[in-house]
Amino acid sequence: MSVDKNGKKLPRGITYRKSEDRYMGRFMYHGESFSVYGKDKKETMKKLEQLKYEVEHKIYFKETDVTVNTWFDTWLKVYKTSSVKAGTLELYALCYHRYIEPKFGNRRLRDIRNDQIQEFYNSMGETYSRNTLELCRAVLNGMYTVAVRNEMLQKNPVSNAVLPKDSRQHSVKALTLSEQKIFLEYAKGSIYYPMYEVALFTGMRSGELRGLQWSDIDFTNNIIHVTHSLLYLNHSYCLGATKTESSVRDIPMLDNVKTILKELRAKRFSNCQQNGIITFRNDEFANLVFTNPSGNPINRDRFKIELNHVVAQIQKEHKDFPHVTPHMFRHTFATRSLETGIPPKVLQTLMGHHSLTTTMETYVHVLPNTKAEEIKKLCSLLS
Repeated sequence: MSVDKNGKKLPRGITYRKSEDRYMGRFMYHGESFSVYGKDKKETMKKLEQLKYEVEHKIYFKETDVTVNTWFDTWLKVYKTSSVKAGTLELYALCYHRYIEPKFGNRRLRDIRNDQIQEFYNSMGETYSRNTLELCRAVLNGMYTVAVRNEMLQKNPVSNAVLPKDSRQHSVKALTLSEQKIFLEYAKGSIYYPMYEVALFTGMRSGELRGLQWSDIDFTNNIIHVTHSLLYLNHSYCLGATKTESSVRDIPMLDNVKTILKELRAKRFSNCQQNGIITFRNDEFANLVFTNPSGNPINRDRFKIELNHVVAQIQKEHKDFPHVTPHMFRHTFATRSLETGIPPKVLQTLMGHHSLTTTMETYVHVLPNTKAEEIKKLCSLLS
């Protein structure tokens, strides 16, 4: 019979190791022994139950076996899927595969040292923004924190690595009023022209636009309700939460945006009824405002490629015309808004920002009719 340091009986599988002044939990699974250690009975029992679960569900790895790639997949699936939003999962996966995997992916988890993490940060800091570095740190630290907690490793090599200071000059890139007019003129031949113009006059994010549904459009009150975003997870699309809670918002619909959306809706209905080119399906994408020619969700990369094609046509005649990205439409909307005198607090609600800067004060509610009066000033600029 096993007893604790006070002579009390211990549960089955738990023993007290007097020479080490700690407790050990052990169990057998398919002929193999597994063990954990803790400073007291309660901690040891908790670790033992967790280990049993991981072994039985085949998500346990010995520290000598697991690679960074394998552990990332497990960490994301087992430890993050149930605790963070789908959009955050997508962001973690994108960050990992784009930045971390090329550097560490095929190496063993236990072989990564603190100095290698620091070198990685320093190298990233020469090219990428502070936000990108902080996201990489969050992913790496999250992975290693759980690995240490599961006793796969003794130490977390990420904990003492320091992000380099961001010495690069940052500037928000937006189209000038002249460039905006040129872009819209050349873009009229693009299949995504309606999306370009709606983006420029609403400030919506790419995922919000691509996930916009007809049920979000209130033609009676001239309001666009931003309630979700189109995500691409596990090789399939889904409608997920917006970037932040404050991203859920109402945007007043300008006359030109209303005209575009009404024309698009009429064309969509006509195609469905007469040609059968686009068929409304009984799924979550049947109600999408913007689709590709086949009626499916618009791929983010495909959207960028088409945008690059438009810019290439412009640059044949306007050689100094800037490179345009989907997010640049958002910056352009904000710039036009400020140029017309829209108060920063109103702009904050229109953009769905938690803050206008990284430390700006808390979101302040603004009545929809107030926003509508302010934003209508945009029309005069392009008339």
